[in-house]
Amino acid sequence: MVKILSFALVSLATAISAVSALDRPGQFYRLGACPDLGCVFPPDRANFLAGAKFDVRVEIHGEDQVQPDTEYSLYIRKLSKADTNERKSSSKKPSSKPVDFTKFTKVQPDAPEAWNFSYFKNASAYWKGQSGDKNASTNVNVASSAWRNIKLREPGTYEVLLKYEDKTSGAKKTSQLLWNVNEAPKKRKAKNVILFIGDGMTTAMITAARLISKPHISGMYQKKMHMDQFPVLGHVMTHSVDSLITDSANSASTYNTGHKSSSSALGVYADSSPSPFDDPKQELLAQLLRRRSKKNGGKGGVGIVTTAEVQDATPSAVYAHTRQRGEKATIVDQMIHGEDPVVADVILGGGGKYFHSNKGGKSLNGTNYYEVYSKERGYKTVFDRDELMAYKGKDPLLGIFHSGNLDVWLDRNVYKGNLNQTASDPRGSGLPALNQPNLNDMVIKGLEVLDRRYRKEGWFMMAEAASVDKMMHPLDYDRALADLLELDNTIGKTKEWLKRNNLDKDTLVITTADHGHSFDVYGSVDTQYFNSFSDSEELEKKNSIGTYENAGWPSYVDADGDGFPDDWNVRYTLAAGTAGFPSHREDFQVNVNGARIPAIAQGNSHHHFKVHIPNPEDSPNGINKPGTLGVSDPVGVHSLQD
Repeated sequence: MVKILSFALVSLATAISAVSALDRPGQFYRLGACPDLGCVFPPDRANFLAGAKFDVRVEIHGEDQVQPDTEYSLYIRKLSKADTNERKSSSKKPSSKPVDFTKFTKVQPDAPEAWNFSYFKNASAYWKGQSGDKNASTNVNVASSAWRNIKLREPGTYEVLLKYEDKTSGAKKTSQLLWNVNEAPKKRKAKNVILFIGDGMTTAMITAARLISKPHISGMYQKKMHMDQFPVLGHVMTHSVDSLITDSANSASTYNTGHKSSSSALGVYADSSPSPFDDPKQELLAQLLRRRSKKNGGKGGVGIVTTAEVQDATPSAVYAHTRQRGEKATIVDQMIHGEDPVVADVILGGGGKYFHSNKGGKSLNGTNYYEVYSKERGYKTVFDRDELMAYKGKDPLLGIFHSGNLDVWLDRNVYKGNLNQTASDPRGSGLPALNQPNLNDMVIKGLEVLDRRYRKEGWFMMAEAASVDKMMHPLDYDRALADLLELDNTIGKTKEWLKRNNLDKDTLVITTADHGHSFDVYGSVDTQYFNSFSDSEELEKKNSIGTYENAGWPSYVDADGDGFPDDWNVRYTLAAGTAGFPSHREDFQVNVNGARIPAIAQGNSHHHFKVHIPNPEDSPNGINKPGTLGVSDPVGVHSLQD
């Protein structure tokens, strides 16, 4: 049988009593992972794999006119087991003495640096700044050093000490951190790994997708989803290092590095430097795979599949290092030219505009990266489903099928007329991309290439159903659930492919999400009754929502057994919603004309920020739903749940 686990990311926190402040309450910080004027990245309680590479940065801050201390010192010591046990219950000093960090690691730091930045101390200061008040922000002067490509080879707990002077008070200060270095497993448990990510997917969404796609009798399902058949189920705690709500960049980076970071960060801890590319890096899973397999005389394959742009947060977390996920043109270059470049064997998805400088192109320095990938790294490039399915070679495969994100499953397969609405050809021809592959097409073809290249050595693939999230944001629940079902069907077809190719007993399949949306179902809706009333009869429209004993089953049927409803425009639908949304209108019916745009910017607003109001063209016959977010937010937001 295929080895299948539902992924649970559990913090490997030490039991040692805290030596630094707990997470600080509040909304605005001088620097996210920096609780004091002296900062060390990686921060307190970071976890490492023994022998994995990482960077270290120290920052000393001085606010307003105060200059920071430049005579700071960084020390480190490995705590013994006796030290660890004693520190749980007493203040006895460790048996070993701290050692200068450079001497301990045998790595010289980069040249000292200095810069400044500004931040807002609270919401009042922030909104004053947004209105043009130049005195609302606080200036910070920084002195900094960085050590690159550090390795801690011995497992255990390390204490890190940063000693500096607070130039405001003259006080001598010490920032204390604990780093936990975990032993690498000595025996490999699976040769191959497939990590499926349903971006933004939650248990409630899986429940709703099951409801609309699987047959049921007397309230009991006669067929289950492929996700339901996983033998192990766990929860992922998705908080950022400095925020209770995460974004896809930070969360995907956590999967690929083992380190929690900040919003928008990819493979780095977010420092305060002006450059988005010099932040302290952590070695990525794919980089570690490449380095260790090469050291052992073999190879290991890497595959990246997504229905988003291949430079989007989740896929680029497999291969990129930057504080700003929006640096997509440079991210394309990092795949093949970055430090320890991953050079994935399979890259399939969208994002064509960052590969060329033709119509709509945004490539770095106007470079034709299709040509560069081919000439420098030997990639075979394909641009539509037919070319993808026809490829039988062993060369690395680059498949780009859209200028941006791939169109969602519902428009690719049901409402195909919506594909003609944009100039989405990945080569910049100005034509629409009408022949896009489905997720299962890309995953199976990617597995074929990885198997041909690395059957003996093994491989890792990350495959993302990106538009579960991208459609939850605009409250387009039908399109989000369709993409979730596409992921589920892809899991099933992947299991079949593994078994056919005798790879099922040595392949670990993991399915998870990276964060949630506050989506849930609270009843059903009789849309025929809903539509029988005029816009002025909103109370009567609301009476079409049935709850408890009146929450009857929806009308969706999958008669052809393909895993999707045969008809999405049905009479009885789901009464569903989220907790965090802009003001909009809701009619509980599929939008056959393309993805929803629930709110638009109000014209002639006298405010110093954008005010969003319900889009009159979205659900024009729907009921009004006053927003629960700030008026600057045009779409729904991520949520807290595991």
